This record gives sequence, C-alpha cells and structure tokens, in this order.
Amino acid sequence: MNNSSSKLMPLPLWLYLVGLIFFIYLFVAIWGFSAENSSNLILSGMYLVNFGVHEVSHIILFFLPAIYVAAAGSVGEVGFTVLVLAAALKTKSYFAAVFAGLWVMLGLMSAGRYMADARTQILPLIGPGETVQHDWHYVFSQLGWLNADITIGGSVQAVGIVVGVLSLLFGAYLIALKLYKSTAVKN
Repeated sequence: MNNSSSKLMPLPLWLYLVGLIFFIYLFVAIWGFSAENSSNLILSGMYLVNFGVHEVSHIILFFLPAIYVAAAGSVGEVGFTVLVLAAALKTKSYFAAVFAGLWVMLGLMSAGRYMADARTQILPLIGPGETVQHDWHYVFSQLGWLNADITIGGSVQAVGIVVGVLSLLFGAYLIALKLYKSTAVKN
C-alpha cells in the first residue's frame, strides 16, 4: 500500500465497505428503534449511555429554574453525542465520526419521540418516586406549546434523520475518496 493512500485509510477497501454496510444497518435500526421493545444490543447500549447522560443532565443543572432542568435531559443527551462527533472529527477519526453521527441521530430520534409524547404521555418513564413528571409535557405546558408537541418532536426527529443521512453520505464519500486515491496512484 502506498503512503498517501495509507494515510487516508490504512485498512483494505473491503473492510470499509463492510463498515458502511454496518452503518446503513445501524441507520435503519435507529429509524425504527424503540427502547422498550429493543433486542438490538448495540442500540440498547448506545441508548443506555444516552439515558444515563439524560438523567445526569437533570442532576447537574438542578439549581436552574425548573423549566431548564426539565429540558436539560434531552439537551444533554443530544449535546453529549454532538461532543462525541466533534471529538471524532477533531482527531480525524472519520469513520468514528460516521458512527458518532448516527449516535447523534439516535439522540435526536429519542428526544423527538419524547417531545411528541408530551400530550399523550404514553411512553414509560423512569425516575425517583412513584410519580414521575414528563419533562416535555412540563416544558411545553409552561411555554404554551403543548398542542405543538407532535410538530416539534417530529421536526427534531427529521433533523436526526438528516444527520444520519449526512453521516452515511460522509462514509460513502470517504470510500469513494479512497478508491479515487488508490486508482490515481496506480496510474
């Protein structure tokens, strides 16, 4: 393998193609993911980390007004995955960035689903005590946006899908770039 090509991607092309296929699978699985019905070990693990960050975000910001504390869970959940994505890009770990982008998608899909549930409150909630307050029901009620819960939640989920698609396109671009560079070196 030549130096310029190996600096970009030191592994064989077929391995990157397998990775991209895995990322496509992950994208489809995230799109239909439901924490309460999941048997997917990878997504359940990613979601468990997100859930932990969600709950810790409430605790860390306990001193703020209640509306901020309620929103902090979902904001922290998405913010954490964005930080993972930024770290992967900063360190030029580009395929890790594709994975992190899909993790951002999971965070946005989860937060959007939670937001869209604000009126119906069907999702099972976990928290201290016997009565658990639905974060987004509280936030949207305080802001007078409760009737827009499905629109807001759907919009957040749509952003998640866009992030996921862009992540997959970035992965495909990296593979195309590897092909181009390896072909250019041979000629």
